[in-house]
Amino acid sequence: MVRRLPLLLAAWLLPLLAWGATQVEATLSRNPVPAGEAVTLEVVVNDDLPANALDSSALGKDFIVGNTSVSRSTQITNLNVSRVTRWQINLIATNPGNYTIPPLKVDGLMTAPIKLQVVKAGSSIDAQDVLLETELSDNQAYPGEQITYSVKLLVASDLKSGQLSDPSVDNADIKRLGEDKEGNETRQGRRYHTYSRQYAVFPKEVGNYVISPPVFNGETFTQDRRGFYQTKEVGKVGQPQSLIVKAIPDNSKPWLPARDLSLEERWSADPKDWKVGQPLTRTLVLTATGTQASNLPPLTLPVPDGLKEYPDQKDRKDFIKDGWLTAQQTVAEALVPTRAGKLELPEVDITWFDTLAGKYRVATLPARTLTIGAVAPQPSEVVQQQAPPSETHAGFWPYLAVLALLAWMLTLVLWYRQRQGRPGKKGAASEASEAPGWLRLRQAVHGKDANLAGQALLAWAREKYQVHSLEELAGLLRHPPLTDAITALQQQRFATKGTAWDGHALWQALSDAKLPEPPPPGSGLYARFQL
Repeated sequence: MVRRLPLLLAAWLLPLLAWGATQVEATLSRNPVPAGEAVTLEVVVNDDLPANALDSSALGKDFIVGNTSVSRSTQITNLNVSRVTRWQINLIATNPGNYTIPPLKVDGLMTAPIKLQVVKAGSSIDAQDVLLETELSDNQAYPGEQITYSVKLLVASDLKSGQLSDPSVDNADIKRLGEDKEGNETRQGRRYHTYSRQYAVFPKEVGNYVISPPVFNGETFTQDRRGFYQTKEVGKVGQPQSLIVKAIPDNSKPWLPARDLSLEERWSADPKDWKVGQPLTRTLVLTATGTQASNLPPLTLPVPDGLKEYPDQKDRKDFIKDGWLTAQQTVAEALVPTRAGKLELPEVDITWFDTLAGKYRVATLPARTLTIGAVAPQPSEVVQQQAPPSETHAGFWPYLAVLALLAWMLTLVLWYRQRQGRPGKKGAASEASEAPGWLRLRQAVHGKDANLAGQALLAWAREKYQVHSLEELAGLLRHPPLTDAITALQQQRFATKGTAWDGHALWQALSDAKLPEPPPPGSGLYARFQL
């Protein structure tokens, strides 16, 4: 009897030791499962382990791996503490067939392999809680043409949480169109809550494309037989879509595919009343539907002789209109006429391919002839002549006139000799006492006000040299630093979105410029120096 006691103790302790050892078990929530629907693989270990203790990388070979959740629990019974770590992984097989869940490694332990049967999705949808549908607006396209990819998620039960991935395809751009739209729909008597989403797909090259579908993973609320609600892991994958990208019809022409295209011209004021020195802003707007802004050709504004151009704004953007991606390019320039007469703005052509009609078209802004008016000349001083006096006795007045004439000639000689002794270069800073407009110009420059500086400089130039635009002033003075400074000033004045202007360069150039003598009244200096 004594000899049998150790054997009895061993037989009693072995089950306890086996129960206390770490064990791992893997199970499936259902088997078989329809293709494209999620099945939950649950891995349970009777120990407290970190989340990365499970290596699930082997599952990605045959399945789409969705959400993975990890939970832990601790239970105390009769002073015995038991701990459990549970992994739940959503798996989706896209094609019917017989699959094997491979052994998975968990903290040195291995799960047993599991056979899984994936059957063809049945035609009846009554038992399906989640549906995921995909659709293309067309299965053929040209390179760069927009194809609309639509996704609709239908959920029969209440959705607690969920995540819907984006479709993917190589060698193409995919952009989401707007926000998701929610609604309700009934299928074979069953009510679904719907979530709709659209994408714009732009293939880049000729060939056959397969768009990988989005994948949905989420949790829904379900009611058990006792009326209690619990959460359920759900998942779904859509059907892949095929796209054929055709060759460009004519490689010799510029390629810009679009459903619609327009080219507009805008002016800041009516150019019919345009005058020399008056700035106007010309804006061209190119808008194309069903393409991207990166595909738009650069817009150029050809400028004829007689116009000075100052680039203003350039902008490219994409926006959504009526479910289509719309590209827009805006180019603006400030133009200042430098001479009077007729000017012709050349036509602007944009060649594009109409994807609806299947043929090339040309959007054209026709050439335009403008008549530039001259600025009214400054009124010359009118010298009032007195009527000749009647003949009387001259007396001593002729002698007095001769003396005055001699004095004036002496003064003129002295002034000329004094001027010959001065340096030939006369800085503009000395003109402050000669022109009241100079003070206003200096105040505007120091105040960094480009608009006021331009007005003050033009007023001073009109008063001193009878010119009617800053471009004429630059041509008259022939001082390159001043020409550059005036160009920068005009660009700042006419820019829609200007930056801070520093007038130091303008002031320095004016101070350094050699200023010619102002013309006598009626000398026609404006005509001689007209550009």
